Amino acid sequence: MSTINSLRGEIAPEQSAAFLRYQHKVRRRRRRFSLIGLMLALLPLALTAFYVFVVATPLYTAESRFAIRGGDVQPPAGVGGLLTPGSSGMGVTGFVDGYAVRDFLQSREAMDGLAKKIDLAKMLTEHPADLLVRLPDNPTPDDLYRAYKSLITVRYNMIEQIVVMQVEAFTPEDSVKISNALIDLSDTFANNMNQRALNDALKVAQEEVSRSEQRAAAARLEVANWRNRNANVDPTGDLTVLTNLIGQLEAQLATAQTDLGQLKATQGDNPRRKSVETRIATLRKEIDDTRQRLGGGSETVAKQLSSYESLKIAQDFADTNLASARQSLDQARVAILRQQRYVSPIAQPKADYTPTYPQKLTALGSALLVGLALVFLTSVAGGLIRNAISGR
Repeated sequence: MSTINSLRGEIAPEQSAAFLRYQHKVRRRRRRFSLIGLMLALLPLALTAFYVFVVATPLYTAESRFAIRGGDVQPPAGVGGLLTPGSSGMGVTGFVDGYAVRDFLQSREAMDGLAKKIDLAKMLTEHPADLLVRLPDNPTPDDLYRAYKSLITVRYNMIEQIVVMQVEAFTPEDSVKISNALIDLSDTFANNMNQRALNDALKVAQEEVSRSEQRAAAARLEVANWRNRNANVDPTGDLTVLTNLIGQLEAQLATAQTDLGQLKATQGDNPRRKSVETRIATLRKEIDDTRQRLGGGSETVAKQLSSYESLKIAQDFADTNLASARQSLDQARVAILRQQRYVSPIAQPKADYTPTYPQKLTALGSALLVGLALVFLTSVAGGLIRNAISGR
């Protein structure tokens, strides 16, 4: 019995020491894991804090709003204007213009136009501390375009039919300067969108007027030459005169024949009878001559009138075509004015002296969430590894 107790006395201290060592090892492991977890949680937060408070260069945003209008209509008034026929910029044309300007502002062409107006590369390389937003010292066109797209945000409000543009820059003044330059480029682009088609239509109308003027001038010249050849200004008037003359002569002939008939009936050998017969013969000859002149020979008034009327009809037709061509030209000019597009500013860009980047609280909160997620994933992975090891 005493032997067993002595053995227990010898084993118990050894087990107690081993247990204490195990507990100490577990505590050290837990402290190590806690320290690692704390470092994983704080590392993204520390890096983010260093960036937003030390490295990051503030960016300032200038927002502007404008609409694309036409020359023939009035500005819309809210959603109600969308349903009103003839409202400015309404319908498919308004949508197309707005989306076209939006796509233009996001294009390389807009960046190239902006670079010609202002020194864009210099504006984006003046802050060497922040490598995330600055350009390299000698940027390529692709580098410049990527930086341009990252700093320009454009959206089109389909309901109000306005373009909303936000421009970020390293200074408030630069953001306003870039915004104003882009608005000018948008105005030029909107005005030139359908300018080629309108210019082509105007050119066709002008060419048609020129051809019509030439045809009208040629027709007038033909009429003038005919009048000179025939020594006759207006054969239509001659026809009227001859027709009236024949009528008068026939009336006189009828009167003379009536007188002759009365003389024969009452006084068979009246001396006046011979003179009346002579007058009747004279009137008949004059009537025949006049009718011959009117339509019997090679140079009759009727033939002259036929050739003259052909020329006159051609002249009238040419003059009508000329008037129609000039009217079409006027309509083309009016159409150009009506279909021209221009930018109508709604909210001019103004300098905002509160930086919009970096958003410190948002960045720090996101970094903390990332750190906590890393801690969680690490603990889960560690547990899985321990279970796998202990299961062997």
